[in-house]
Amino acid sequence: MAHKWTAMPAPQMTLEVTVVSGEGVRVPSGRPLCHGAYAVVHTASSSAPTRVDDDADCHGYPYWDQAVRVALPAGARWLDVEICRARGGGRGRTESVAAARVPVEDFTVGPPGHLHCLSYRLFDSRSGVQRRNGIVNLTVKRIDGVRPAEGKARVPAAGKAVDYAGGSASGGSCCGAAAEQGKPSAPAGTVMGYPGVGC
Repeated sequence: MAHKWTAMPAPQMTLEVTVVSGEGVRVPSGRPLCHGAYAVVHTASSSAPTRVDDDADCHGYPYWDQAVRVALPAGARWLDVEICRARGGGRGRTESVAAARVPVEDFTVGPPGHLHCLSYRLFDSRSGVQRRNGIVNLTVKRIDGVRPAEGKARVPAAGKAVDYAGGSASGGSCCGAAAEQGKPSAPAGTVMGYPGVGC
């Protein structure tokens, strides 16, 4: 009797993405993005939002410095970071403002746990052309494959939104001394991103 072999699915990566801040982001009317700003990290199998920055005086420079965890399917070539704003006094209305596409190759160099500090140019989410709309600063760390002594990583289920991340292990950093001490650090350079997906 012939045996049927079932191919095992390729493993997915678990990422801790800290969306630090935005710079020079404007809403569709052309005014600077102010209160109600939040970011969403999207992959093909999961997504997770940051908290809302309610600072009415940020003038296009929202700040979150919040880590979220998402699952990145094997073979994926990028993840998307989207900047949105909550509208309507908390009635559930949201508006997509800008987005960037982060290539996987930018944060997979080095061992699991290595911290990558990156900046990407944002583009208007609803523009028919790729019009620049500020910059997003973030860090990305792969947390699957980290040794148990360094911290445990929870692998998110595919298709599910993932909760905010807590502390996790560190396997080195390319962000400089400030990031190693837990302080926000400006990434070394700006990388050209691509428009992402809608809210």
